[in-house]
Amino acid sequence: MIIYDSEKARKKNASDSKRLMKSLDQLKKAGINVEYVDCKSASDVKGDGEAFELVSDKGIGVLPLAEYEGALIAEGHYVSDQDLADFLDVPNGVLSVDKSKLPPLYETPAPDCVSDGLEPRKQN
Repeated sequence: MIIYDSEKARKKNASDSKRLMKSLDQLKKAGINVEYVDCKSASDVKGDGEAFELVSDKGIGVLPLAEYEGALIAEGHYVSDQDLADFLDVPNGVLSVDKSKLPPLYETPAPDCVSDGLEPRKQN
């Protein structure tokens, strides 16, 4: 994961920026490193992912951005602790939230209707 940030974005979203910095510190202590790029200009956004395309097109004013494997997961706001936990498979208890857990398929309820594969009969 890469987080692209700027001084202007930090000033605009001061409390959320502080929350993110605290979360990044907690992740680092847990051995999970997130690349953080403090951008001074659009040229600081590198690579060939969606963040590069967006900043190349619209400029640095779209920051902050969070990119995971080339795809944007947060645009114009800081990535949430929930997204950090889920995308980075963070152990429970490291961040302010635990990772979401989808139920296994065998625990997923069956659909309400079951088809036998036959077409419905026409009513006369």
